Amino acid sequence: MEEHTMELREINTFLVAADKMNFSKAAEQLGYSQAAVTIQIKNLEKELGTLLFDRIGKSIYLTEKGKEFLKHAQKILLYTEESISDIKNEKDYSGMIRIGTSESILAASFPSLITSFHQMYPNMHICIKTGTRNFIFDLMLHNELDMAYTIDQNVIDHVWTGKILREEKVYFVASSQNPLAKKQTVTIEEILQEELIMTECNIGYTYELSQHLARKGLGLHPYLETGNTDIIRSFVAQNKGVSYLPLFTIQNELKEKSIVPIRVPEFEVNVYRQLFWHKNKYITKPMNDLMKLIQSN
Repeated sequence: MEEHTMELREINTFLVAADKMNFSKAAEQLGYSQAAVTIQIKNLEKELGTLLFDRIGKSIYLTEKGKEFLKHAQKILLYTEESISDIKNEKDYSGMIRIGTSESILAASFPSLITSFHQMYPNMHICIKTGTRNFIFDLMLHNELDMAYTIDQNVIDHVWTGKILREEKVYFVASSQNPLAKKQTVTIEEILQEELIMTECNIGYTYELSQHLARKGLGLHPYLETGNTDIIRSFVAQNKGVSYLPLFTIQNELKEKSIVPIRVPEFEVNVYRQLFWHKNKYITKPMNDLMKLIQSN
């Protein structure tokens, strides 16, 4: 009987099938027939001596052994790519990486990141989508994003793989021309009497602030809500309102002293910059290198 040896293309097919959780969609992405995908998966299962997928109706699910093999398969392909890349020029890589993030991180962090990555991989295409946490999670669950870089409460759980990059403190901020900027002590009541400009009040750190206020019988009543921190920074710098932002989003304004933090310690919350992806996602070498850039930024 002819002995079958596990092939890299079969491991890659397994990874795509595990990512898509659908043999038909995996075949479409790989340019194979569905029958070819099925045969490759069966070859792997035969060699490993175990089922990698449960087939229930038209749906497939990773078995426990499949989940275990997934971790090894991801390492095998990544190590293979890294070995090839020692010979192959990064400029030869092409394809797309899809990232979900928030407006605040996009404005503060991505310009330098994308410039550095483009120099490394000039033929790679980066697609960035911004939105709320729920919006990004939904896209990730439907495999419409490869990874997410967010600032929020800790969201990494059993569905996601990732890491907390750094902790951030969120402060009230105002123009240096605002009378509050010249006071040593400011109360929350004084802040709430100001014209407020906030990121969306039902998500992220603004939601955490509203919960803190609610416990004191207080509430937020902004005249403007927007996820676009460029607009918020512009309005605050022009003394057209007080806002509530992580300090990293206003680093330039802090250096120029056009915006200053207004300390009200009881209402300063901690949030985290986080990088995460679905636990079944195969991470390519370009994705891995982009993650390293994000972590070092």
